[in-house]
Amino acid sequence: MMRKVTLFLSLFSLLFLLAACQSAGSSVSGAVSSGNTSSGTTSSPSTSGSSSSNGSASSGGSSAPSGSGSASSGTDSSQPPAQSGDASQSSSQSEPEPQPEPVKPSNNHTLYILMYHSVVDGDGSNCNDWMTTTQRFREDLQWLKDHGYTTLLPSELENGASLPEKAVLITFDDGYANNYTQAFPVLKEFQAKAVISMIVRRTVDGKPDFLTWDMCREMANSGLVEIGSHTYDHHANDPRGIKRMNGESRKDYEARIFSDLEKSISLIEENVGKPVTFFAYPHGQTEPWASDFLKEHFAMTVTTQHGPANVSHGLYDLSRHNINFKEPLSKYLPA
Repeated sequence: MMRKVTLFLSLFSLLFLLAACQSAGSSVSGAVSSGNTSSGTTSSPSTSGSSSSNGSASSGGSSAPSGSGSASSGTDSSQPPAQSGDASQSSSQSEPEPQPEPVKPSNNHTLYILMYHSVVDGDGSNCNDWMTTTQRFREDLQWLKDHGYTTLLPSELENGASLPEKAVLITFDDGYANNYTQAFPVLKEFQAKAVISMIVRRTVDGKPDFLTWDMCREMANSGLVEIGSHTYDHHANDPRGIKRMNGESRKDYEARIFSDLEKSISLIEENVGKPVTFFAYPHGQTEPWASDFLKEHFAMTVTTQHGPANVSHGLYDLSRHNINFKEPLSKYLPA
């Protein structure tokens, strides 16, 4: 009897332990399930930890790119990563920087060409229609500066640069020595530019009142002065400059004038070391027979016809204002 009771108690104890273990397992499972449900989120593979680094079954066995979710996260790995940081800062950084307004080319075609000859010391009492004083020349350049004028060189015009709104070309005819001794220091003082057209033979012959080659080179090397041609030796009154003579054949005319002009060009280039691009007609007298030759050898030619020059149709046979001691620049140029 006692053995039966002992066996019964043993079985009862075993059943009780099994029931207790089953109850404990259900409680743990319920706690886990309850914790996941209360978070309100659907679990997804973590981007960190051993599962991420080794790959998961849902990713097909290949690891996702660094910083992106696995395939089970529902994101497209081909898209660029989302920008981080403050959205307003990102927006401001993506805005293009304002660009400066483009510089509009000038439509100005008016060039004021000033014709000087001789510049002398004194009060002007000894000046004729082709002369001015050093002081007046300085006043002229000061007036140009004060009123916003820009001085140019023939080579700058030859290159086709747009004219500034107030464009000036300062010219000197004949090649007097005082262009160097009196005018050049004033040009340097104002950093103004000018072109001097030489009667070349007067320099070759060493005439005391005319430029020397050393003077020409110094001025040309300064970058402020260019040397042009005023013929080699055809500045006479009869025949008038490069005008044809009465009854002269075209062949004889070309032999007489063209050889003179070519000689002036070659001597200037040989002694100054700069190209010759500018020609001033002696006495301002043009000649149709020379037109094609001049265009072939020079980029710019000027006459003595009075008035502002219009360069919209080219740089040949342009008009000038004769400047002397008697009249101020303000008489010819707008302020």
